[in-house]
Amino acid sequence: YFLNEIMGNKILFINPPLSYDSRIKHTNHQFPVGFLYMASLLEKNNFVVKILDCPLYYKLRRKIDDKTIKFGLFPNQIEKIIMNFKPDIVGVSCSFSMFESDSFEVINLVKKIDKKIITIVGGAHSSSNPEFVLRNKNIDLVVIGEGELTCLEIAQAVRDKKNLDSIKGTALFLDNKFKINPPREPIHNLDDFEPAWHLVDFKEYFKHPDNYSVLMRAPSVNIITSRGCPGNCVFCSVQTVWGRKWRAISAKKVVDQIEHLVKKYKVKHFRVNDDNLSLDKKRVIEICNEIIKRKLDIKWDTPGGVAFWTLDEKVLMAMKNSGYYRITFGIESGSKNTQKYIGKNIDLEKVTKLIDYCHKIGLWVASFFIIGFPFETREDIKDTMDYIKNSGINFPFLFVAQPYPGTKMYDDFKNAGFLKHGLIETSHAFSTKYSTIHFTPKELNSFRKRTYIKFYLTKMLKYTNPYLFHREFVSKIGSYEDLKYVFKIIKNLIIDFIY
Repeated sequence: YFLNEIMGNKILFINPPLSYDSRIKHTNHQFPVGFLYMASLLEKNNFVVKILDCPLYYKLRRKIDDKTIKFGLFPNQIEKIIMNFKPDIVGVSCSFSMFESDSFEVINLVKKIDKKIITIVGGAHSSSNPEFVLRNKNIDLVVIGEGELTCLEIAQAVRDKKNLDSIKGTALFLDNKFKINPPREPIHNLDDFEPAWHLVDFKEYFKHPDNYSVLMRAPSVNIITSRGCPGNCVFCSVQTVWGRKWRAISAKKVVDQIEHLVKKYKVKHFRVNDDNLSLDKKRVIEICNEIIKRKLDIKWDTPGGVAFWTLDEKVLMAMKNSGYYRITFGIESGSKNTQKYIGKNIDLEKVTKLIDYCHKIGLWVASFFIIGFPFETREDIKDTMDYIKNSGINFPFLFVAQPYPGTKMYDDFKNAGFLKHGLIETSHAFSTKYSTIHFTPKELNSFRKRTYIKFYLTKMLKYTNPYLFHREFVSKIGSYEDLKYVFKIIKNLIIDFIY
């Protein structure tokens, strides 16, 4: 974990150790792509950059209380790295409300070591509620939105001993008053930027269980090929970072990056984490055709989901032929009332046809669903539970709505009086601690568990029909690799169900 001291203008990015339920064995963890993009631009401008991804070391854990454990490097290890590296700036990720205290712990440690170090935080949580985050007086600046150009300007100002008060895309406290500067313009030509992959130890990431436990192949890498989403879902805080204007890396540039990772680091699987990968159908088909043309033997999926309304049979077939094996839809709800509240008008009939086609060409089908919106009724939740139970999907991912700052739903929770004591850091989408107008947290968590039980019991009964069993399950097993994947997902479903 120790870094040699390097002379020059130095920036250290830190992903803090994270607090989780003590029952889990490891966190979900991927490559810090956001840091890698910022680091690349900084290096091109002659800054020295290091990335410290603390939760990567998941075997290091310390007990916080009877129900909580913290994964990642210990404070004394982080302190030694900071003292050895002697950074001028430390940037800390603060992306989710539930991990805010983890970020604050690292920020406080940095200032304890050296008050002259400039501390900055970024991410969705920080971007959506900078004044709230800045209640921690050890934070010098909050970066709002995309970080590349803003971090470069901060680094240049620190190096040149210039004022930090008026940098676009930042917020700060100045003379005991909150100041939010004008927003940074979105980056339009994403082809000009690429991650600094050389700054991370691929072997460490490849050893992490999340790199192989639920994927068809390993080792894997997560990539982002586009930014922004024109959608306006009430629960989504992504727009606070990427905005609503969709921008994309060109198809050739995307596959150049894939090919580089395949050849240099022997990557076999790619998790494409775009918020709206398929908005431009022509571009998706170009990416798929380029993968095939270059004979890149890979598997890939879209764990963050794809918008069903951007898809058709031609796009899905191109994706399948290029190594895509598991699709995740963002259906969200089976209730028309809830869909209206969310800001989606979902044609469930069209979704059903797409699901049928995915089965026909051999794609595993998953979908995200959410219950527990502030005004949702029992009938609304029942509609979603019934849709999940009777749908043709293979894997439902059901969450309980969380009021993330920067979303319309946060305002609705607040206005309804459910945030009188602020955000609940121990609440999360798998086990909520927020009430709604009609339900207690216990009831919502019970709905979630019962939905999974009903779904899998219904599936087992349906699969007594040989036609359905073959169409939705057996037809996807065409090789020993496919068979191994089936056993892997069954094992993980059992573990998740027990949890």
